[in-house]
Amino acid sequence: MKCIILAGGFATRLWPLTENKAKPLLHLKDRPMASHIVERLPDDMEIIISTNAVFEQAFKEWIKTHPGKNIRIFVEDSDDDSGKKGALGATSLIIQKEKLEDDLLLLAGDNYFDFDMQIFLDRFDENPLLAAYDIEDLEKAKKFGVVIEKEGHAVEFQEKPEAPKSTLVSTGCFIFPQKNLKDIVHYAKENNDNLGGVFEYLTKKGDIVDVFKFTEDWVDIGSYEAYLRANKDLMDGNVIEKEGVQQEGENELSGGVYLGGNVSIKDSTIESSVILAGSRIENCVIRHCVIDENCHLKNLDLSYKMIRQGSHIEK
Repeated sequence: MKCIILAGGFATRLWPLTENKAKPLLHLKDRPMASHIVERLPDDMEIIISTNAVFEQAFKEWIKTHPGKNIRIFVEDSDDDSGKKGALGATSLIIQKEKLEDDLLLLAGDNYFDFDMQIFLDRFDENPLLAAYDIEDLEKAKKFGVVIEKEGHAVEFQEKPEAPKSTLVSTGCFIFPQKNLKDIVHYAKENNDNLGGVFEYLTKKGDIVDVFKFTEDWVDIGSYEAYLRANKDLMDGNVIEKEGVQQEGENELSGGVYLGGNVSIKDSTIESSVILAGSRIENCVIRHCVIDENCHLKNLDLSYKMIRQGSHIEK
């Protein structure tokens, strides 16, 4: 079995954090989001990161932090959001270019999941398998692909429905047997960005789709609010400091705070926020914010803000 991690989107809803950084490389708790994913995969599994030319070098640097993993990069031929392949289109392209003839574990690179990947892999038999999570809210389910399940099998799918029939949602974690790879290629010709739709296509043609339901934590990092919430929940009220952090004067840190390498904090209050490497915060109140690398902020009161890399703001 091979694994493809989809990481080719430009995530414009998370700008400026993703202006020069792939969403799967955003910081989550204490390391990039993609690291949480690959660390759950078997060491002997071949992992293909599907990304674009803009983020290729960043992923090459990130791969160096996982020397025990068999990871390589597949570069899509897109350099902006208008030219991207779409999730299913990118998958189809890899299947064809790489001449894949293996069962395929397909993962969305912007999802955090806490279930045991080996249990999921062991659940796979001969049918397509998707991981599903009960979001327990019909209103929230409208934002996702909804799965109607019976006795462990998917009997119907709804893609971002106005009237969901279930609160069980697809989570961007799938296994396709080798025999169904041709179906992905066929369906992607007309539906290059409808990843969930391929399962509806499979059920309509008579294939059985199995469902793996889990109750462990899952977050789809589709918005700034979701990204903040995921960091807060994973840090669980702790303060995480990397090497070189300096604190001066009187500081108050609470609610889950990450301080990256060589961050400097002076006379500031920081609550439920992420301060990335090389930034200096002086006489500030920072609540529910993400401060990108090498920023210098002084005399500010900020809440629910994303601060662009290298910003210097003083009041």
